[in-house]
Amino acid sequence: MPRRSSKPVKFERQLIFGDRNFPLNVLILDDHPDYPLHAHDFSLIVIVLHGSGVNVVGKEEFAVKAGDVFVHHGGRPHGYRATRNLGVVNVIYEPSLLNRVRLDVAGLPGYQALFVIEPALRRSGRSARHLTLGMRELAKARELAESIETELYGDAPRVRAVRFEQRHESATGRRKELGTAGHRFMALAQFMSLVVLLSRAYNTAPTVESERIMKIGRAIAHMESHFGEEVKPSELAKIVGMSERNFYRFFCDVTHETPHAYLQKVRLARGATMLQTSDKTVTEVALECGFSDGSYFARQFRMAYGISPRQFQTGRRKAGKPS
Repeated sequence: MPRRSSKPVKFERQLIFGDRNFPLNVLILDDHPDYPLHAHDFSLIVIVLHGSGVNVVGKEEFAVKAGDVFVHHGGRPHGYRATRNLGVVNVIYEPSLLNRVRLDVAGLPGYQALFVIEPALRRSGRSARHLTLGMRELAKARELAESIETELYGDAPRVRAVRFEQRHESATGRRKELGTAGHRFMALAQFMSLVVLLSRAYNTAPTVESERIMKIGRAIAHMESHFGEEVKPSELAKIVGMSERNFYRFFCDVTHETPHAYLQKVRLARGATMLQTSDKTVTEVALECGFSDGSYFARQFRMAYGISPRQFQTGRRKAGKPS
């Protein structure tokens, strides 16, 4: 049974990412054993291929079966117990990797539900549903995971599942990336295809809680798609079919932020991306992201990132200048 401790064991990232410059990996494990409660600072998409078990997240437990998909963003201790012939795909990635390339996938309510809201609910100790794929979708998800594996490792033998205590021994025999030209780009492309597949597959279950999760997902997706516009809580509540009072309360409960604060965070993130990828001025970026002027944007940006937008943009340009 997973070890219940106030200080769960830490899963070392060096055992997962052989290349620090490319924080993406996939492990396809045919017989996952019981695992004690452990934590890590990377994100993990778990796709159950076959068998059964109990996933433990903090004090919450839920049974898993073939087709189940859930996301862990580290921090919150998790583990497995009562595993029986449990086969899983673990897609392991650094959150910043997805943030840099997510593009319009953030506008999918299912993306917000699976990658943002569910993990947030589990971190706060609340029960949350998880996605269950049909057989066709599960086969496609496994195919994409195997494509990532092939790009990273070619025909090298697959890493076998080991008990938690043996993870260091297993790491010494890990396969090395082949380094074939273009393999990282292709692995990342397959990863993004998997993210979209799972986001599109997310459908509400017939429970009040899951319906609310999807409603908050639709609200956040609307923010992501209309970040440059004025978006009021009353408008969001109307879009998702909730009263403004209930929407505001549930949104704050799920995200631990007000809709206004969350929208500002989205705007700042989009502003940072624009500063990195375009030659627009700080004022142009501010106005495009929904801020009233460049000075206010600059103050909020510094508070969020610890650096001014101009310094952030100048650093990007210097980094991209050929030596």
